[in-house]
Amino acid sequence: MATIKDVAKRAGVSVSAVSRALNGYSDINADTKARILQVVEELRYFPKASARHLVTQKSFTIGVHYPSISGPGLRQPFIAHVLDVFKNYVGMQGYDVIIFCSTSMPFIQKYDLADRVRYRDVDGVLLLGPPDESIDLLVASEIPVVGVDFATTSSRGGSVNSDNRRAIHEVVLMLHANGYSRFAFAHGPLDLPVSRERLQGFYGAMAMMGMQPKPEWVVDGDFTVEGGVRACERILSLPEYPDVIVCSADGTAIGVLQTLQKAGVKVPDIISVTGFDDIDGASFVYPQLTTIRQDKDEIGRLAAQMMLQLIEGNPLGVPMYYTLPTRLIVRGSTRPLPVIPSLLARDIQQAQ
Repeated sequence: MATIKDVAKRAGVSVSAVSRALNGYSDINADTKARILQVVEELRYFPKASARHLVTQKSFTIGVHYPSISGPGLRQPFIAHVLDVFKNYVGMQGYDVIIFCSTSMPFIQKYDLADRVRYRDVDGVLLLGPPDESIDLLVASEIPVVGVDFATTSSRGGSVNSDNRRAIHEVVLMLHANGYSRFAFAHGPLDLPVSRERLQGFYGAMAMMGMQPKPEWVVDGDFTVEGGVRACERILSLPEYPDVIVCSADGTAIGVLQTLQKAGVKVPDIISVTGFDDIDGASFVYPQLTTIRQDKDEIGRLAAQMMLQLIEGNPLGVPMYYTLPTRLIVRGSTRPLPVIPSLLARDIQQAQ
C-alpha cells in the first residue's frame, strides 16, 4: 500500500507539499498540485482518515439516526428515497454516511445518542426518527444536526419539512368540494411530529367545513401496509362506511386498497382512498393511488446542503428551516375531481 512518502518521492516534492495539495491549500503551485494528484491516482494512495482529521479537524463522516426497533425503519420508501439523495449529495463533497444502530439494546441503555455521536466523531447528524431524550441531548450539544419532518432548536441545527398540515387540510377541502361528506382518516404513529401535523390538518379541515369527524373513523395506520390493513379492517367492521379513507402515508393507503379489494368493496365506487408521499408503488397498484406528492429529491438535497453549511459554520447563529409545498396527484382511487377551487388549482395535477 502506497504511503505519503512514496507519493512525495515519485512527484519530486516534500511530504508537506503532498499534504497541502490533498487538503486544498491555495499556496501551492498549480502545476505542482496537478503533478501530485496524478501520482496519487497512479499509486492509488489514500490518506489515513486520522491524519486528514488532524489537518482539517473533520472526520468527513455524517451520522444518520432513525430508530427502527419497531416499524418499517429505513425500509419505509419515503425515508429510503430521501436518505439516498442525501447520501449521494454529501458523497460528492467527500463525505461518507454511517447509520447509528438502534437494535443493540444493552449498548443503547448504557450510552445515549450524544455519547455515541462523540465516540464516532462524526461531523454532523441527520435525524429521521421521532424526537426523544437522546435527541434532545444531541440537539443541546454543539454538533450540527438536521431533522427531516421535525424541527430542531439548536443554533447549529435546521430542518426540512413538507407543509404537512396544509396538504391534508386542502385535500380534505378538495374532496368535500367534489361531493365527499363522510371522511375517515388513517394517521401515522403519533410520537412523530409529522403524524400529528397531518392529523391536525384533517381536524382543521373538518372544523372549517362545520363537520365533526366520527371518532371510530379516525384510526392508526402506522405508515405501513400492515397498518393500513388493520385500519381498514377496523373501519369495515363498523355498521356504516365512509365515502373516503384519507391516509397519512402511501404504505397505509396500499394496505387499505388491498383490504377493500379482498372484501369486495369497489374503489372508488363505494369507498375512495388517498395517500401521502407519492412513492413509486403509488402508480403500480390498482386502481392507481390518488396521493399527495412530497418533493423527496428536494428534501434530500436541501437536507444535505444545510448539513454541509452547518458543518462549515452557521453565520446566522439561529436554526434554519425549509418548508416545501406539496402537490395533489389525482389518479384512479378517487372519483374524478372536476371542481378545483382557485386556492388549490396550482397544487393539483390530474394523472394521465
